[in-house]
Amino acid sequence: MTIDREMEQTLFNLILHAGNARSKAKEAAELASQGEWDQARACMEEANAEQLDAHKLNMSIIRREAAGEPVPFSVLLVHAMDLLLLAWSELDYTEQYIQLCRRLSDLENEVKAWRKQASTS
Repeated sequence: MTIDREMEQTLFNLILHAGNARSKAKEAAELASQGEWDQARACMEEANAEQLDAHKLNMSIIRREAAGEPVPFSVLLVHAMDLLLLAWSELDYTEQYIQLCRRLSDLENEVKAWRKQASTS
């Protein structure tokens, strides 16, 4: 069984949105490592929006199968599902990374303040 044009388009769109989500998450992580908190948050919002679009497409595939319409197996389907799961994971880890970068930055600032206070005493 081959995939029809509609399914092929759905899978390509899923790959597009999941890939965009990963790219935005990576950009957010880089911005966080530089202390650009507002820009990192904005990138994560974009990443989550892309991920939501990918999730909606994934749900349309699941609904299709649940309605009794077989979803043909293909390398494209496997790739789309693999990228979707990878993007979910990457977004979760990026959120944690941003929080850690923020905590580290706060601690560094606190140490600087202590050092400054100690040097003026």
